[in-house]
Amino acid sequence: MKWKILVAASAISFSSFASAAPPRSQAVEKSPDVLQPQQLKKSAIRAAAPLVLAPSLVTAAAAPTIADVGDADSFGRNVTYLGLAQTIAVTLADDCTGSDPTIERCIVNNPAPLSTSFDESGLASMNLPAKATKSLVCFGLTPFIFVNWSNSTASMQTARFSATATITIANEVLDDPALIDPGTGLPFGGVLELGLSTWNNSHSIGPGEFEQDSSSQTRSCIAGIVSKRSLVEGYGLSEAQATLFFKKPLTFTFGARGSAQSSDFTSYFYGIRLYGD
Repeated sequence: MKWKILVAASAISFSSFASAAPPRSQAVEKSPDVLQPQQLKKSAIRAAAPLVLAPSLVTAAAAPTIADVGDADSFGRNVTYLGLAQTIAVTLADDCTGSDPTIERCIVNNPAPLSTSFDESGLASMNLPAKATKSLVCFGLTPFIFVNWSNSTASMQTARFSATATITIANEVLDDPALIDPGTGLPFGGVLELGLSTWNNSHSIGPGEFEQDSSSQTRSCIAGIVSKRSLVEGYGLSEAQATLFFKKPLTFTFGARGSAQSSDFTSYFYGIRLYGD
């Protein structure tokens, strides 16, 4: 199809639009990588507490706390590179004739001005052996986006594209039926599921107008895809279970979900490199 042209175009990043402000409910991503307001509040309270020690006790440096460094579990450890993966592309097109499923998942666009959604799993995978990392899996993620905006109607329309990298982590510690996923209220069933937002654009496009956008902006790790702290504070595991989690093999499966509107051709894929401590 248009794959060879797309790969060349996706290396160029530019923007020619004014994005609409996201709804307030979408302002904070709900993933382990972004600390939630309640976690920030706890850290602020700890940081504000005065440290008063008797002179006789100030003889050796204490181990840093979360309030001190934000991530006490990985403090002082060396970075361990764990590997990389690149997803096959998700393509939204008016015609998927001749599409090669080994290099893309092609979805036929809905008729204008309707939007077209996608939710594709199994675009890439990575298997980590037991004890590959001690308390953290971090990442560098670069999405490659190419969009042909087009308004073939006789009225003003909304041109929109959004995409999230979806990640499933399988680990035998999560097979315990007593462990409940707070997001679903059901047992984990052996896996954690999360999403990392990558790009969101919404703007108006006039009748007969045509635009083209390409983006490849890297997102780097904050709190990580998964960490000992997020397992305890966010997912309800005990300290012992969180420690055991990182002693077991980890299987990562990468996918993507999102939608496009007023586009006759869209392609989205991403590369991701994992590292730990």
